[in-house]
Amino acid sequence: MTRPRTPLALGGGRVSMTGAGPKAVRLDRAMAAGLHVPAGVVLPDELLQAGGGPPPLPCGLRTGMVAVRSAFSAEDRTADAQAGRFLSVLDVPADDLDRLGAAVARVYASGDDGGTPPGRRDILVMRMVAAERAGVAFTQGDFEDDLVDHVPGTADALVAGRARGARAQLPKLRRLERAPAGWRGRLAVLLRGVRDRFGPGDWDVEWADDGVRCWLVQLRPITAPPRRDEAFTLANHREILPRLPSRLMTGLIADNGPRLFAWFRAFDPELPAGRPMVEAVLGRPMINLSLLVDMTRIWGIPTRLVTNSLGGGDPSRLGGRPAAPLRLVRKAPVLLRVARAQRRDAARTDAVARGLVGRARDAPPGIDGALDALSEVHARLVVQMSALTSAMSIPIALLRRLGTLEEHAARERTAATAMIDDLAPLRTIAATDPGLVARLAAGDVPTEGPAAEALQAWLARHGQRGVYESDVARPRHAEDPGGAVATLLGAPARRAPLPPTTRAGRLTRPLWLAARGPLRAREQLRATSMIAFAEVRRRLVDAARAAVADGRMASVEDIWLLDPAEARALDRGWQPPPDVLASRRRERERLESLVLPQVVRRLDDPECFVPGAPKDGHSRALRGVSLTRGEVTGRAWRCAEPGESPPGWDEPTILVAPAVDPGWITVFARVDGVVVETGGDLSHGSILLRELGLPAVTDVDGALTAIGTGRRIRLRAGPGVVDLLD
Repeated sequence: MTRPRTPLALGGGRVSMTGAGPKAVRLDRAMAAGLHVPAGVVLPDELLQAGGGPPPLPCGLRTGMVAVRSAFSAEDRTADAQAGRFLSVLDVPADDLDRLGAAVARVYASGDDGGTPPGRRDILVMRMVAAERAGVAFTQGDFEDDLVDHVPGTADALVAGRARGARAQLPKLRRLERAPAGWRGRLAVLLRGVRDRFGPGDWDVEWADDGVRCWLVQLRPITAPPRRDEAFTLANHREILPRLPSRLMTGLIADNGPRLFAWFRAFDPELPAGRPMVEAVLGRPMINLSLLVDMTRIWGIPTRLVTNSLGGGDPSRLGGRPAAPLRLVRKAPVLLRVARAQRRDAARTDAVARGLVGRARDAPPGIDGALDALSEVHARLVVQMSALTSAMSIPIALLRRLGTLEEHAARERTAATAMIDDLAPLRTIAATDPGLVARLAAGDVPTEGPAAEALQAWLARHGQRGVYESDVARPRHAEDPGGAVATLLGAPARRAPLPPTTRAGRLTRPLWLAARGPLRAREQLRATSMIAFAEVRRRLVDAARAAVADGRMASVEDIWLLDPAEARALDRGWQPPPDVLASRRRERERLESLVLPQVVRRLDDPECFVPGAPKDGHSRALRGVSLTRGEVTGRAWRCAEPGESPPGWDEPTILVAPAVDPGWITVFARVDGVVVETGGDLSHGSILLRELGLPAVTDVDGALTAIGTGRRIRLRAGPGVVDLLD
C-alpha cells in the first residue's frame, strides 16, 4: 500500500491503494466507471500532516469555486455512516490559497470533536456544481421506487436538516429503458449507474443537477433505512379469519411471512429479500400489497392483476404500472417456471392434503411440536391454495367476462357446500320433530336414535370445520355440535333456484371444466387441512388446561392472548404475568373497536380508525414524518442549541428542537424522544436518530409554537403524531 504525499486526482483508480476512507474510494471508482462525478482531488492525510498548507491544485481546479469536504476513514462505512459528523466547506474560491488553506484546516480539525476517532483524515477538494436542483436519494434493493428529497439550488441545508425538501418517488430504470425528461430522468439514470457499478444494495446518494447533467456528489451505504409507507390489505384474511384474530394466530401467520414470499424468490432472486409477504398490522395479519405490486412491476406484469384480485383500490397510489414489455420478455423464463410449478402443485393437491394431516398428527408432543406443525401446515396450505387459485383464475375471469360463470358455478358442489347438503338426513328428522333445532341450539345433543346417528355421521365428515376456522383459537363444530348444526339447519338446503342452461353456457363448458378441477381441489384441500388445524388446537387446549391446573393461568382462553414464543414457553414452566394478560385483554378491546378500510398504510394513525374520530385524527395533535417506532409520554423540553442541558424531571423528557444534525448526539443520549420542527426524512440528523432507534418524528410543522417547555405530550413515533395532552 502506497502512502502518497501528493494530491491524487479522482477517477484515476489509485485512491483505493492509499488506504483512503470509503468516501474517497467510492467516488474514485464511480468516476473511473464513467459516472458523472465532479472533478476533484484527494489530499492524503500524510500530505496534510507534513504541514505547509495545501499544495496548488491541478490546472482544472485552479479557477472557480470548489468544495472542501472530509473523507475520513471513519465515514461512510457499511455499519456506521457517521453522516454529517465532520465538516464540509462549500463555495471556496479555488484561486484564493489563503481561503482554501483555511477551509482545509477547518475540515481537518473537525476530526477533533471528541467522538469516534476519525482514523485517516484525507480531504476531498471537488469542483462545485452550479446546481439548479440537488438533494438526497435512497435507492434500496427491496423497493421498486427510489426515495428522493430535493430542493432548488444546493442541498447543504437539506442534508443538514435546516430546510424542508420536496419528496419524490422515482421508478427504478432497468437496462434499455428510456428515462423521462428533466432532472428526474437524469437522476434516474445516475441511480441506475450506481446500482450497475456498485451492486443493487442500499445506497444513500447525494446529487446535484445543473440542468444538463446530474452529478454524483457522495455515495454511502444506507445504515438506517427510512420507514416506507407501504400498503397492506386484509384481502382474503377478512373472509377466513375473525374481525380480530387471536394474538397467537396472528403472530404465527406473521412469522410465516418471509417463508411465504420465499416461494416466489426461489424462482427469481431479484425479488425483494427483506420484506415479508405478511405482517401483523393493528393486531391483524395483513398481506403486503406494496410488495406484491413491486413483484409485478419487476416482472413487467400489469399491477392491476394484483390490486384487482386483492382489493387494492387505486393502483396509482401503490406505484401502479401497465405492462412493461421489455421486463416481461426478460422475465419470461421466470414466469414460465412459476406457471409450471403452480400447475405441478395443483396436480398434487390430494397428496399435499394428506401430508398436512400427517404432519399435524405425527408432530412431537408439546406446544413446540404443535406450533411447528401448524407453521408448516399453514405455509404449505397458503402456497397450495395460491397454486390452485392461479390455475383457475384465467378460465374464471373469461367465464365472468362472457357472463356464464354463475350458470356453471350454481350447479357445482364443493366441500364447502357439502356441509349444508350433508345435513339432509337431519333435515328430514327435524321436519317430524319441530323441537329438534331448538334443543340442539340449547346444547341438548341427542345421544341415541336416528338423530344421534345422523349427527355423528355429519360430524365424522365436517366436525373439524368451524366458524372462522383458520384461527385455531376458534372452536370446531365437533366441540359444539348442537349449536353448529342448529345454525346450519337454519340455512336453506339448496341455494337459489338454478339459472337456466343457455347456449353460451354449453359453448363455454370447456372453460368451466378447466376451472372446476382446481376449484373443487381448493375447497377439498381447505376442508382436509382443517383436520390438521383441529389436531393442533386440541394439543394447545390440553396444554392450556395443564397451565390452568397448576395455577399458571386463570383460563384456558388465556393461551390465545400469547405470542407464539410465549406459548412455547408454557411447556417449560413459564407463567404469563397476570398484568400482561390483563393489558392484552384491554388491547384486544381497543383493536377490536377499530373500523379498518380495505387498505391500510404502514404510517396510518390508528386513532383515525376509531368510530366517530375525525378523519384527520385528534384536533389536539401535530403530525410529521415518522423516523422510528415507539411511543413515549412525558414533558416537552424546547431546546434551540445542543449545548443546553435538559430539566431534571422525574418523568420522560421529549426534546422539541427546531432542527437537528449529528452535533445533537450528546443531547439525544439524555432524552426519551425527539420532535423536530424542520427536517427531512433523509437528512443526516434523521439518519442518526434512526440509527439510535430513539422514538422520533421530524418535519412537525408548528411544533415550536404549539409546544412549550414543560407541556405534557405523547409522542407516537410510528404514525408520526404528537398528541398535546394539556
